[in-house]
Amino acid sequence: MRTRIIRDNGVCQIEADGKILDGLAFKSFRPTANNVGDFYKAGVRIFHVYCSSRLSALKVPYSAFGETWFGPQDYRFENLDRQIEFFRENAPEAHVFINVHLDSREWWRKLHGDAPDSFTHLSQIAGDEAWRQDTADYLQALICHTEEKYDDYVIGYFLLGGTTTEWFSDRDYEAAHPIKTAAYRKWLGDPAAEIPEQDVLEKDEKQIFLDPVKDGSLIRYRRFHHGLISGTVLYFAEKAQEVLRHKKIVGVFFGYILELLGARMWNAGHLDFDRVYRSPDIDLFATPSSYQFRAFDQPSAAMLLSDTLELHGKMYFNSFDHTTFKVPSLPSDPRRLCAGEPGIPEALRLLAQMRAKGEALRTRHQTIEAMRREFMGSIARRTALWWFDMLEGWFFDDALMNEVRHECELYRRCRALSRASVSQVAVFVDGESLYNVNKTSAVNTPLICSQRGGLMKMGAPFDIYSMADLTEVDPAPYRLVIFTDAFRLTDAQREFIRNRLKKDGRSLLFIKACDLVREDGLSVRQMQDMLEMHLAETGDEETAISAWGTQYGHSKPSFPCWTVADESAEVLGRYAVGRGPALARIRKNGYTVYYSALGNLSDAVLRNIAEDAGVFLYTRNGEAVFVNESFTGVYNTLSEKTPVFMRRAGVYREIFTDTLYRTEDGVILLPTGEHPAQMLIEINRPETSDQ
Repeated sequence: MRTRIIRDNGVCQIEADGKILDGLAFKSFRPTANNVGDFYKAGVRIFHVYCSSRLSALKVPYSAFGETWFGPQDYRFENLDRQIEFFRENAPEAHVFINVHLDSREWWRKLHGDAPDSFTHLSQIAGDEAWRQDTADYLQALICHTEEKYDDYVIGYFLLGGTTTEWFSDRDYEAAHPIKTAAYRKWLGDPAAEIPEQDVLEKDEKQIFLDPVKDGSLIRYRRFHHGLISGTVLYFAEKAQEVLRHKKIVGVFFGYILELLGARMWNAGHLDFDRVYRSPDIDLFATPSSYQFRAFDQPSAAMLLSDTLELHGKMYFNSFDHTTFKVPSLPSDPRRLCAGEPGIPEALRLLAQMRAKGEALRTRHQTIEAMRREFMGSIARRTALWWFDMLEGWFFDDALMNEVRHECELYRRCRALSRASVSQVAVFVDGESLYNVNKTSAVNTPLICSQRGGLMKMGAPFDIYSMADLTEVDPAPYRLVIFTDAFRLTDAQREFIRNRLKKDGRSLLFIKACDLVREDGLSVRQMQDMLEMHLAETGDEETAISAWGTQYGHSKPSFPCWTVADESAEVLGRYAVGRGPALARIRKNGYTVYYSALGNLSDAVLRNIAEDAGVFLYTRNGEAVFVNESFTGVYNTLSEKTPVFMRRAGVYREIFTDTLYRTEDGVILLPTGEHPAQMLIEINRPETSDQ
């Protein structure tokens, strides 16, 4: 069987021997006849085989089926065979991904002088050629075995490694190790080079930017650290494709630029994500739904730059691994077949502790509405979705499984409809600029991570890209372009902004700083040229800006911090302490430039900017929206009714409740009190007449 990613009706989908598979899947660390059987009967046709005996963060093995790699060239795949045969028995007409755990085994580390554990200290072992080669040999042997025996059942392979198998290295905090130091010296071409000490790695938290000259050695080391981890991912993907020859799909968990808070972004090692996103050896990416926005009253958010992935023909699976209302009662659930396994009760207790602070969905109703919210996100943003039943039983409830069945049916009905973007807002996030940021400043949290909340609730959909793709994106559809952290621009990016974006009545919003970093230092003059407004540095410890009756900003002060000192600029917001101008716009001939001195702009502020830019707003009161060419969805837990402004007058069907609505003066008033998640499709257009 040959599998690949194709575009079907504009959406990246899996094709297996010419047949398109629905982008819906099921995954569990404890697949049993009960949970696999439930999801198979509900209509799911993609499942996950987890090949690992390593302990997870919950102190139980990722898989209960056992190890497959026992020593040098000692591969015993009986346990893998047993698991695949289990799936073939319980999901015979389905297909599976093989999740291959590549982390170093204990026996290997002992044979190599107690080498670092790649699960906890990835960057300290990633440069070791012996580990790479031995692990690649295991990976290729496993693929050869699986392809020979199960070619018709396996559609692809996920390559897993690092902390939580998501290629994180944040437990070593960038620290040195003899193996890593040797790799660093080789990379630099300097046999005497040393990895910076901890006091260099961690500067005063109030300092945001690193000087390209004064901090040059630190910036170079950071590039090495991140490139080492991305290079390891690419190495194993290349080794997998040496055997597969692109006959099967390869996926990874990588590039969490939107999710990793504060210093973890630098420690984890994901800044070199653009190289991985563009790799011809990697076909799809997966992450959980954002942990920051998954509580019942949150709008939901992705961890990756989904539109950049789509731009490069990559598929993105979003994982619904939320703690459902069933979890507290799992220890006594009679359907659970893994309940007697040692360590499971303690794992459930640890999980409850980890997720007790607002993330858990506490009732059946909350769980179903959250499932619908994530489904709407998948439909609207053209991504795939899987349900994750971590330790068996998350979905042991008739109503939840009926919802899964309903969503499978809806997905198939939706496939014929265009899901093309209608976004008039583009957001660009820059991993490259973060090399010039002091990690302890944690400025990425308000500028990037937290900013997703305001964006999701501003009332209009948005496309989100890597800054590396700026010159490849057609600006024509966009009325508003937002730059979250464009601190360092290339000549091509600078020219594109000036000649392609600053025209056609478009608005540009720059946050915190833009075009500040040059090869020879930090240039406020250059930033002022891009903003076309004068700035002055303030010494006040500012953390909040007041604008349009709301406040937004950062949790702690950091420097430098600027005020707008330009009489030609219109002041829209002021600092809370010094009252200096901190949010302003300047209208030019054919375009408008906005500047906000702090990030984490509220949905109200973004909505006002978007409306001024001419962006069509679907909601006006902070509801989350999920919109594309054929679908208009909202999620609102705060009010009984939600006015939704439609692009076209007509009759619409709400897909979850099958209720019909007709626009009145361009508006549909949805009763969201009982059902916060609702999504509309138009039924009086030819392409949707049979829906």
